[in-house]
Amino acid sequence: MHILYLDESGGPNSWNEQKNFVLGGVAIHEGQIYSLTKELNDIQEKYFPGISFPIEFHVTPIRQGKGPYFKNMSLDARKELIQDVYRVIEKQYFPSLIAFATSIDATAVKNPTQVTHDCFEGVCQKFNLYLYHQYKQENPNKGLLVIDRGREKQYLQIFSEFKNSEEVQKYLANIVDIPYFTACRETRMLQLADFVANAVWRYYEKNECEEMNHIISRFYRGPRNYPTSGLTHLTLDDTCKCYACNYSSRY
Repeated sequence: MHILYLDESGGPNSWNEQKNFVLGGVAIHEGQIYSLTKELNDIQEKYFPGISFPIEFHVTPIRQGKGPYFKNMSLDARKELIQDVYRVIEKQYFPSLIAFATSIDATAVKNPTQVTHDCFEGVCQKFNLYLYHQYKQENPNKGLLVIDRGREKQYLQIFSEFKNSEEVQKYLANIVDIPYFTACRETRMLQLADFVANAVWRYYEKNECEEMNHIISRFYRGPRNYPTSGLTHLTLDDTCKCYACNYSSRY
């Protein structure tokens, strides 16, 4: 089984402050969860030796030096910690870890509910497509969705709408049951999802490529090996040259 851990970056109601919203994360094969958790625990030990309980890694508080553990870290140490986490993602091999994300920009926004609905649908579609392609290659796996507990009501409502739509149901054929919800502090995998979603958001919102470049090769490539089949960009700008819209990029 592959478990897709999802997190948001940006806010579906914050269009006066931002131009983009992202839902993204990582699909982890169940057999890799232990080893990936250990790698992030080892990073914690590197920067916070002697602290035995898990410190929650969220890229924005680390970057801004906020919270009881990060406020006393130097800027260089915080940058290196962030890079260490991105390197964990970057060095994984397909299909142990596969990234998926859908980004929507202001040109395609109708209302806040549509923003989350369309991004969730986009991610589910690509994740299910990956599982279908694996089945066709005689490597059958089912998928499960895990999302931060604070967004449970919203995503359960959207998922219920999906199940009542014959058109969308085909995107769910290989995704079992309903989404499951947990606190980000309880699983390192949701923390990895936060790093992926944030890198995608900064790429679209701030035109920053450094962190995106660490993870772009981890996005699902599809049976035709398209560079970014796992990355979707919802936009009405038909001149967009981003990774998702322009297959001629060097990736």
